[in-house]
Amino acid sequence: MSKRRTRSDRGQILAAVVEASGFKKGDIAKKAGYSRSAYYKHIESPDLDFSILIAYGKALHYDFTDEFPEMPKYLLEEPDEIYGKPKTLEEALKLLEQWKNKHMELLEKYNRLIEEKMEKK
Repeated sequence: MSKRRTRSDRGQILAAVVEASGFKKGDIAKKAGYSRSAYYKHIESPDLDFSILIAYGKALHYDFTDEFPEMPKYLLEEPDEIYGKPKTLEEALKLLEQWKNKHMELLEKYNRLIEEKMEKK
């Protein structure tokens, strides 16, 4: 499969990527937020909307921008995969406390900036 594709075969590319993934079509469609019947309509669409390709790309962890460089870039990982999902309640509480402290720090800085700005007036 060549990396550069024309705009006219988006559905075909989706079908090829899903087939190569080895996953069940219905499972991938569901993970992308669609029904299995919608998937079959999508693969028949030569001008499939990029938002639909992005949903499948995220579900498959596949970057369709290799085939369609004109489409918007998108994040492949889920936020939990990027930041790390806590494995225990203790880790979750520690992470919650860290984010709470960071939030409070930023609020305090913001309030100081507002006060300084008001004093200059």
